[in-house]
Amino acid sequence: MDVQTAVNLVSELSSARATLFGLVTDGASLERLAMAGLVAVPAVVVLTAGVVALRAKNGVLSRAKSTLEKRCLKLLGLADELELARERMADLYKVQLEGSKKRAEKLTKILEVASSINSNLDLDTVLYGVVSAVRETLGFRIVLLRVLNPQTGLLDARAFAGLDVDARRKLENYPVPVEEFRSWLKPEFRISRSYFISHTHGFWDEKDDEGSYVPNLGPRQEGEWHEEDVLFVPLVTREDKLIAYLSVDDPADRMIPSLETIEMLEIFGAQAVAGMENARLYKELEEHTKRIEEAAERMRELNELKTNFVSTVSHELRTPLTSIKAYVETLLDSVGARNEDMQREFLHIIDGETDRLARLIDAILDLSQLESGTFRIRKEIFDAAEVIREAVDVLRSVAERREINLEVDLPARPVLLEADRDLVKQVIINLAGNAVKFTCEGGQVSLGVCQQGPAVKVKVEDTGVGIPREQLDRIFDRFYQVDNSTARQFGGAGLGLTICKSIVEWHGGTIEVESEEGEGSKFVVTFPQKAMETRALANVEHNEDRTIESIAKLTVEMIAEVMNAKTASLMLLDDELQELTIKAALGLEDHVVKNTAIKVGESISGWVAKHGKPLLIGNIEEDERFDKVNHPQYETKSLLSVPIMWDNEVIGVININNKVSCAPFTTDDSVLLACLAERVGLVCRNLESYKATRNVAEGTKDALRALIANMRRNRLKLCSGAFVNYAVEVARRMGMSREELGVMAYVASIHDVGMVRIGRRLVESSCRFGEKEMELLRRHPEEGIEIVRPIEFMEQVYELILCHHERVDGTGYPRGLRGYQIPLGSRILAVVDAYESMRIGRPYRVPLEEADAIEELKRCAGKQFDEEVVDTLVQAITDEKLSGTVCSPAGRGRQRNSLRKI
Repeated sequence: MDVQTAVNLVSELSSARATLFGLVTDGASLERLAMAGLVAVPAVVVLTAGVVALRAKNGVLSRAKSTLEKRCLKLLGLADELELARERMADLYKVQLEGSKKRAEKLTKILEVASSINSNLDLDTVLYGVVSAVRETLGFRIVLLRVLNPQTGLLDARAFAGLDVDARRKLENYPVPVEEFRSWLKPEFRISRSYFISHTHGFWDEKDDEGSYVPNLGPRQEGEWHEEDVLFVPLVTREDKLIAYLSVDDPADRMIPSLETIEMLEIFGAQAVAGMENARLYKELEEHTKRIEEAAERMRELNELKTNFVSTVSHELRTPLTSIKAYVETLLDSVGARNEDMQREFLHIIDGETDRLARLIDAILDLSQLESGTFRIRKEIFDAAEVIREAVDVLRSVAERREINLEVDLPARPVLLEADRDLVKQVIINLAGNAVKFTCEGGQVSLGVCQQGPAVKVKVEDTGVGIPREQLDRIFDRFYQVDNSTARQFGGAGLGLTICKSIVEWHGGTIEVESEEGEGSKFVVTFPQKAMETRALANVEHNEDRTIESIAKLTVEMIAEVMNAKTASLMLLDDELQELTIKAALGLEDHVVKNTAIKVGESISGWVAKHGKPLLIGNIEEDERFDKVNHPQYETKSLLSVPIMWDNEVIGVININNKVSCAPFTTDDSVLLACLAERVGLVCRNLESYKATRNVAEGTKDALRALIANMRRNRLKLCSGAFVNYAVEVARRMGMSREELGVMAYVASIHDVGMVRIGRRLVESSCRFGEKEMELLRRHPEEGIEIVRPIEFMEQVYELILCHHERVDGTGYPRGLRGYQIPLGSRILAVVDAYESMRIGRPYRVPLEEADAIEELKRCAGKQFDEEVVDTLVQAITDEKLSGTVCSPAGRGRQRNSLRKI
């Protein structure tokens, strides 16, 4: 083969190879290659294997390409998802940022509100600030805040937001009892420290909706806030005492509040508690500061008064004493002379000066009694016009001597007044007497009385010297005279108007004066027509006799007098309703008397009625059984409540508060009141039998009046209750039981009640008694038994009263018993009575010092008195003195008066 042929063949082979590779690349089949005639048959096999290998490689490459494409698509999808996630994260961040901003705004608002609350010390402002802030900040359209009233035990609606006038009035008129509110605090309703009651619970279906308020919120979808849904937060102090609760309604978004919102609501609640406590403490601080300032001012006035008192009384006492001494010395020098005219004249002068001294002392004692807190008016219904006529009769002779015309303007019909007749007469005589004294000869004094609505007005007018306008405010001050010349010209110690003002105020009235210097004066006294101190509930049927109400009132007055308390109430039990209502009360307002109804088992009186046991509370605010705050009307936090039993069943309860001495009640008081309650049970039975036995009711009234009069007579003594204390203490030391001590205390309080029938004039006589007077006096033990018989059922009481003037040597009265024939209680009463008599004196005998009185008791021991009783009393007095307390009866009275003024 030549070269050219070879070259061509190679060229053909190269071309075929290129064509083959192109076909292979293009995926041509072997058949196409063979048919093309480009290769020889042997080469086909080789090429076929290559094609197969290429195809396999191409398949791998195709699959790789497909996988790569899928991965790329997946990566693109992931990229899209990442972009969406980024956008979502941005939105979420934005939402969270907005939420944080809103929370920060809310917290800022809370801090502002808290700052405002804590900076404001007015309670109402604090409360309204809280509800307004809750409404504006947390988005509740309706907010209510109720505050606990400690006196009533009710939660009163005090602050509102989002409510109209009618809704507020309804909520204010229906307070929520604490017990009812506590019944809402069920564990299943609790969320954090709040409570959410859903309408789905069906809880309110069981409740009385008379006082509830349900707002009209319009149609609501499922899951939205319903008009019967309730969310409230109890507001409690650090001591876990409930003081209020916060209630919200109608969220702006209509959604059930989240936990975060509830927690923020609780923050407002906590701030409300802090604000309320701050306001309370500030108010207490203000009141305490005010009391301190008043005490300081009072101390200054007392120091000034003491100085004026010493100066005035020294002058007023020295002047008549000097005159008396001068005339007595003259009479002594002329003893034996027969100048009867001179002696008669001098004795008349001495008698007049003695009367002047007596009037001054009486005025001082009257004022002391009126301001000591131990005085109690004796009320009766009388014609005020008749009292004015009596006062005019007293003053007519004085007026005629000075040629002063007394005019009286009285209505034709009686002017009835319920008051202390003697005290009203004293006021009229004092005012009219001053008018006569300060009116020049030929002048005129006018007196009149009239009824104006529920009041009685008494007018005293004169044409006298008058009072300078700038001194009108001071004329009722003690010992005040318009000027020194007045005292010198007209006399007097300046106590008359002070006494008048005290008497009028004790009756709940007022006294006013109009005057111009040189033109006369006009005094107008206003008395409430119905006595203010004792109130009886008008729950007696209208067709029943007024005697029943009168007995109830007298019973309460008797209890208050014996127990030396300002506030007392008699409650009777309605068996059907199992409810206590007030039959009569002393020292309570009308609305309290009329509206009080206590279920058996509830409150203090209900507890006593349920258990049938006395209840002595030293401090009501510290007694965990009742969780009460002392009401402002009660001057002390101590009280005493005892059941009234009849036939071993409770028929009522007696309550007493405000001990006159301001001291807490004691166990001895409880025993004495329980003893009195037994007599009240008999009185209640008498009330029931009134229609059948009118005489029993009248006897009961007479007995109660006599006991009241006797206690008031005893209260005028300086001992003021020491007699009972000593009698009970001696009886205790001599081994008497608790029940016997109660009887002893009761009899010691009333043992001299028979003296009421003897007559005040005889008892207060300054002359020694003759045989006739002594015979009358010896009857008082028997008279005492007759007086108490309608309200007494114990023979022991009769014996103690009857025998308290018997003597161990048999020379006593009325039966001449001796030694141990005389009951021990009567022997004790005899000794203590004698000691008291010696210590406070009698009109005809000056008081003895303690040592002298004790010495006299010892001297008469074994003859007049039981020696053991005398020794026991002396030891009790000695022990009391060693313990640092005031031991003398007179001292006890002074101690009580000083406590009363603090």
